[in-house]
Amino acid sequence: MTEPDGRPLSGVVVAVQDLGLSVATDATGRYVLSRVPAGQQLLQFRRIGFAARDVTVIVTAGRPATADAVLDPQPIDLGTVVVEGVSRAPERMIDAPAAVDVVRPATAEPLSITGQVPLALARVPGLDVTQSGMNDFNVNARGFNTMLTRKMLVLQDGRDLATALVIRQTWGALAEPLEDLGRIEVIRGPGSALYGANAYNGVINITTPPARDVVGTTLTVGGGELGTARADLRHASVSLNGRLGVRVNLGYTRSDDWTRSRTAKDGSDWKEEYAPTAATPPTSPGPERVALNGQTTDAATGRALDTPDPLVTVYGSARVDYYAANRSIVTFEGGAAQEENPVFTIGSGRNQARRLVRPWARLAWDAGGSGVSAWYSGLSLPEMVRLASGEPVYTSEAAFHLEGRTSQSFAREAGRLVVGASVQDNEVNSNGTILGLAYDDRSDQYYGAFAQLEYRVGLVRVIGAVRWDDANLYAPQLSPKAAFVFTPTKNHALRVSVNRAFLTPSLPTLFAASAARDRGPTPGGPLGGSRPRRRPDRNVVHQFRRGPRVLVGQPCARTANGDELRGGLQGSNRLARIHHAGRVCRPN
Repeated sequence: MTEPDGRPLSGVVVAVQDLGLSVATDATGRYVLSRVPAGQQLLQFRRIGFAARDVTVIVTAGRPATADAVLDPQPIDLGTVVVEGVSRAPERMIDAPAAVDVVRPATAEPLSITGQVPLALARVPGLDVTQSGMNDFNVNARGFNTMLTRKMLVLQDGRDLATALVIRQTWGALAEPLEDLGRIEVIRGPGSALYGANAYNGVINITTPPARDVVGTTLTVGGGELGTARADLRHASVSLNGRLGVRVNLGYTRSDDWTRSRTAKDGSDWKEEYAPTAATPPTSPGPERVALNGQTTDAATGRALDTPDPLVTVYGSARVDYYAANRSIVTFEGGAAQEENPVFTIGSGRNQARRLVRPWARLAWDAGGSGVSAWYSGLSLPEMVRLASGEPVYTSEAAFHLEGRTSQSFAREAGRLVVGASVQDNEVNSNGTILGLAYDDRSDQYYGAFAQLEYRVGLVRVIGAVRWDDANLYAPQLSPKAAFVFTPTKNHALRVSVNRAFLTPSLPTLFAASAARDRGPTPGGPLGGSRPRRRPDRNVVHQFRRGPRVLVGQPCARTANGDELRGGLQGSNRLARIHHAGRVCRPN
């Protein structure tokens, strides 16, 4: 498989018409299709950004057949791009009842040397990416970004990448390289009607390819500025006549960081840090007590000595796919990543970990419109310190999740019903360093059920969805969605939608160690029956969209004290939004 100039073309989906057999070309443009019946077969070659091509091949039993093709570049037609994250079922991007973009492999590949996944999202319209360090990112949709934002739900094959304690992603501790993450869909706007809590401003849905789509062995070695070095090895193979696929990868990255110690008593290191970007540096919050890992401080001046230790990540994962005769897929996979010396910036200051470990595992069965999945995600932070105070921080957590869904069409494909349910248990222990001892070493349960019904009449598609969520930390929540999509032509659509989402409070918000020590155990708290509940923040959004652009709008956010914040919108994505922030309630 090549381009017109003879260069090999990877990522081309090669499918046998009407048989449900498909595979993707590897980095050399080659592919292998197994279990193809003898006789004349029609092969279909498809890749985004290239014109599709069909090739007829004669297959003889017991003998290999060869079919080559050349694909010509072609502008992307939104009418042919299929997404699955918006409705949790396949549909054309132009027909989706929410604003959605797909991050293409060509965008991600140039960034793979550093493994900084959020940088692949930086050019997505309506997405705001802020960076405080080499791997310290915050991603949000349509503004309102902060140093610790948690309003975008990030999923990898249905597995939540956020930590259970503070609900944020550890972007530097992914167990797979950027180029192996496959397809990334970015859904902008509230998504709680299908995804539940914390899909407040949108969903980032990452889908990794099965083993049969990346058959072969790939070794990647690279380096660059800041002492960056990377090595990654991936192997994927198919056996048992195409029934069993295996994929494994191991990787190592190393890089210095531009993060600097801020321990000088006169604040000179703070001024030097900001000198290249600001004539007048911002006001210093005061010197930190602890230098970065690998450095000591001068007793007289407080300035940091020596060189900070580099960021080092070691990761690996393995995946086994079984392709059943009924076209369903059973997947078992797992992996882990260890990151050394990362610095995290939050509202209270900077924290640095000596070591961070994130293990995970997933078991799933997928049969097209239906599926069941179970996953585990852990976090171990045995050595972390608050740089401002020098206080140690410890965290150990584990999340266990079970979910099922099904999608059924009716009325000759004019209607579709998607339903599902999930249950999750989060176990967190900070040894009293983050949560108060009365509330620490805890287990919290979350439950949810959703349904979406859609029906098409001519050029009009009507969608309605609702989700119920409950947990021991907050009162039951109902998240509805209604959408109307009018498609007069193949590549144009007018969409009107109303969505409601909610954002759960983080555990430190409810049970901070300092606050717990001040007031002690409370009646009805974790030591005396039911746990306190807090009203989540809510987000109600009204969207009006024509084709790939939103028509009109100005954001208005109402804070908890009733003040209004207004601001203009930039670019072609304009949105009429109303945010309703829930009342801030402390535990009883």
